[in-house]
Amino acid sequence: MTYKKLFIGLGIFLTLVSCNKQLDYNLNNPNYPGLSTADVDLYLNQVELSFNNFWTTASDYGAQLSRQQNWIGPLYKNGYQPASFDGMWTTAYSSMLVNASAMLPLAIKQQKFIHSGIARTLMAFTYGTLVDDFGDVPYSQAVLGAANTNPKVDGGATIYAAVQSMLDSAILDFQKTATAKPTSDLYYNGSAAKWITLAKTLKLKFYMQARLADNTAGPKIQALLTENNLINSPSQDFVFRYGTNLTAPDSRHEHYGFDYVNSGGVGEYLSNYFIWDVTAAKYNGTVNIANNASSNADPRARYYFYRQVTNYSWANQQTAPCFGNSVYGNSNFPAWYPSVPDQTPYCVVGKGYLGRDHGDNSGAPPDGGYRTAWGVYPAGGQFDYDQAASVTLGMGAGGAGINPIWLSSYTAFLEAEAALALGITTQGSARALLQSGVTASINKVINFPASIGYTGVPSSQVPTTTQINNYINLVLNSYDAAPNTDAQMNVVMNEYYIALWGNGIEAYNNLRRTGKPSNVQLAVTTPSPGFFMRSFFYPSVFVNRNSNAPAQKTPGDAANKVFWDTNPDNFIK
Repeated sequence: MTYKKLFIGLGIFLTLVSCNKQLDYNLNNPNYPGLSTADVDLYLNQVELSFNNFWTTASDYGAQLSRQQNWIGPLYKNGYQPASFDGMWTTAYSSMLVNASAMLPLAIKQQKFIHSGIARTLMAFTYGTLVDDFGDVPYSQAVLGAANTNPKVDGGATIYAAVQSMLDSAILDFQKTATAKPTSDLYYNGSAAKWITLAKTLKLKFYMQARLADNTAGPKIQALLTENNLINSPSQDFVFRYGTNLTAPDSRHEHYGFDYVNSGGVGEYLSNYFIWDVTAAKYNGTVNIANNASSNADPRARYYFYRQVTNYSWANQQTAPCFGNSVYGNSNFPAWYPSVPDQTPYCVVGKGYLGRDHGDNSGAPPDGGYRTAWGVYPAGGQFDYDQAASVTLGMGAGGAGINPIWLSSYTAFLEAEAALALGITTQGSARALLQSGVTASINKVINFPASIGYTGVPSSQVPTTTQINNYINLVLNSYDAAPNTDAQMNVVMNEYYIALWGNGIEAYNNLRRTGKPSNVQLAVTTPSPGFFMRSFFYPSVFVNRNSNAPAQKTPGDAANKVFWDTNPDNFIK
């Protein structure tokens, strides 16, 4: 009896083991889903979020070097370290690109062609931006996982050609009949038509970017402008929208989070030069933010910046050590420094505006309660109507800002550049396109509060049509008075620069491509900051962990240019 039970038990055990082995192949562990069961919509959500994170970091570095935001310096060769760029690089290669690459075949297999088109478009934008910032980077051997853990770099021009091909493939995807739209497209709500328009606008952007090095770019630019399926209206703008959640997750605009805190006191510095360029450069260096019928002040200033103070009665050796040498002190500037206010500011700008000068690496004094903060546009901060109140947590629009990745005004400025530099006037003269760009930018900014439900702009402070026209006429008069094409280009690119508030990627690209604005502030702590950074150092996570990585760039080497930057070594200071 005992043996019989033993054999029966053994038989049952072997049967179960056999069944288990056969069934193993059919089991799908929900905690470890395979690619065949992956959710394409969840993939897309991660791809779009990762792209925004990558773009945000790249934008901040570009803004610092182009004098939109504060760059500490004091020397270009040590203003950053290779590790400074680790996060940006890792977000691109270990998150955005790897997830997009994994999603593509799934989306195509499921005939979710809007998903695949979005993935291709954002991959193209990412690879193009990596080239713009670093030069030669991994592409053909990138994101292969275990198949190649040490990818070699490809030439920037080669990657740019691949970027154009990716955008062409994306457009073809968007034109196909998809089985389903994305359930949560964070940018265009699944509109294939808007994604096509973006892809074609990016083709224009990258052709214009390469125009100095690519003698075939002209006809391609001409073709895109003739077709004119480009981002030309606010409804087509490519932006990332933030929320107001403080935690779980913090959905606020990053710069709102830096500037509007419980303890009071702004946590970062804006750039004195950029504030000055918006508020004072056109007015003989004196801040003009007047709001009256005859005003020709920039209508965007009070939306861009929020002042905690409106004068400098608080300034002393402790709170603002440089103040005594400013134009509001004894004007004892360094002998080599440009005169103020004719060219650029020093220490303070006027009427309470307080940022920081380019390359100022001195210690931060106790000035957090006086620093100028990001305003309602684009960070979702506070509108400035001279209230001079300290920043607080939740102030203004609560952080419900945007990342202005590509706006219709940018297209107009790029078309104006094409008219001046390449003689392509398909969409009008450079002057007319300049007017269109400035108008579109102003309208975007002053309509922004209402678009997010913010009611903190007093009706008396909303710029009138007359005031807007006064400013536009001021710009056009400056253009008309320009003695040559180079001076006209400076007017165009300076207005493009002002319109780019919140987008340091294009500001950095434009500065290297055109050298404009031509009066950018010099580093304030030394007359010899070294060669301007024409590209970023390779990240430490790349050069230290990849046996096929190129040698690290030599700090301060003038040769560190990306392939499309053919301008002289001392083109930018």
